[in-house]
Amino acid sequence: MAPASAPSPDGARTVLYIEDNLSNLELVQRILARQPDLRLLTATRGQEGLHLAQQHHPRVILLDVHLPDLSGDEVLRRLKSEGPLASIPVVVISADATPVQRARLLSLGARDYLTKPLDVRAFMAVLRQALEEGE
Repeated sequence: MAPASAPSPDGARTVLYIEDNLSNLELVQRILARQPDLRLLTATRGQEGLHLAQQHHPRVILLDVHLPDLSGDEVLRRLKSEGPLASIPVVVISADATPVQRARLLSLGARDYLTKPLDVRAFMAVLRQALEEGE
């Protein structure tokens, strides 16, 4: 099994975004398109995201909380209990900005919690820090 920090075949670092809202996916795609050292994989369902994480071992996982099939909490729990995936930094991106929600997901193992609408500079700063952790 590949290590959690395995590079993609072209040397780019892989980021997985698990998000069911297409406009949010497109925004992150546009942001990361300007980053030639990054490759973005996307999933619109939690189960699909878990499968892609197992298959590609991304450097960082971006995770929405409200998904159609599994809650973000459940996806995070499964990632953090999955051997080689447990060390991958997970950054939650959600419109649910309540302190209780944020604290719960951070306690489950999220590296950071960003709120929507996304502040692009803050997002890139957190992503770069998480990428360094995932190396």
